[in-house]
Amino acid sequence: MSTLRVITIKEGMPTLEEAKRRLLLEVRRCHGEGISVLKVIHGYGSGGRGGVLRTGLRRVFTEYQRDGDILGYASGEDFSIFHPVSLEMITVAPELSNDPDLGRSNPGVSFLWIQ
Repeated sequence: MSTLRVITIKEGMPTLEEAKRRLLLEVRRCHGEGISVLKVIHGYGSGGRGGVLRTGLRRVFTEYQRDGDILGYASGEDFSIFHPVSLEMITVAPELSNDPDLGRSNPGVSFLWIQ
C-alpha cells in the first residue's frame, strides 16, 4: 500500500475557495485511508510572482499545521534531504526518495505530512 498520494489541485483552474475545498476533502481522505504524505501540485502562477493558489494554499497549510490537521509541510523550494520535515516525510513515505521534485526547488508543488 502506498503511503503517498499526489493531487493536482490546479487542474481545471479553480478559484482559491474551490481549491481550499478540494484540499480539505483530500486531507480528510488521506487521514481515513492512512496516507502519510500528500503531494499537492498547485502551480506557480502565470504572472511569474507566485500565483493565487500557491500563496493562498500555503497559508492554509500553516493553519492546518497549527490546528493539528497535518504534522508539517515542505514547500517545493525546501523539499530536499537537507530539510528536517522533508526527511521525516521520506522516512514515513520512502517512495519520496525517488520523487522528481526532490532537491529541485520546484515552487509549483508542496508536500503535506499527514500522519
